[in-house]
Amino acid sequence: MENIIRKIKEYYPVSDEALQALICELRPTHYPKNRRIVESGVTDHNVYFIEQGVTRSIFHKDDIDTTTWFSQEGDITFGMYSLYHNKPSVESVETLTDCVIYTIPIDKLNELYEKYIDIANWGRIVHQDVNCLLSHIFVERLQLSPRERYDCFLQRFPGLLNRIKLKYVAEFLGISIYTLSRIRSSKIG
Repeated sequence: MENIIRKIKEYYPVSDEALQALICELRPTHYPKNRRIVESGVTDHNVYFIEQGVTRSIFHKDDIDTTTWFSQEGDITFGMYSLYHNKPSVESVETLTDCVIYTIPIDKLNELYEKYIDIANWGRIVHQDVNCLLSHIFVERLQLSPRERYDCFLQRFPGLLNRIKLKYVAEFLGISIYTLSRIRSSKIG
């Protein structure tokens, strides 16, 4: 659980007692590559802590999938509507590699938020940081060129490019796979 603990402590100085209470509630699961762990249209009741591997969040519309986020070692992932509103998720979460993921039921996590202020603060900071990052990505899609968006992706997700399919990166950046290939070949040459 080394990656999970490291990332939690990067976000907030959670006490040893609170961290141990969280760890006691986490259950390990091994997911193979290309497995949906959250399904759109279904209320999911868990939060997923990634120890090893990479996942992507996907929005489905008219038989088209669009990658909206990537999560990797130390990150958490979940169905947003399920977590916040106990409603069916609008996105799916899929493993892009074989993964070791620790799960916790949402109701157990909420109990820990109520009992341990440092876990509640950790959760708040994680969510506000991701919300700020999503806001930046939204503005970048409107204002930056595809090359600039690609450069931002490389800075935000170092090393991820070599672990996932390029079509998912193109979807995430809002560009075609052909544009992404041109950008990458011009950077190499």
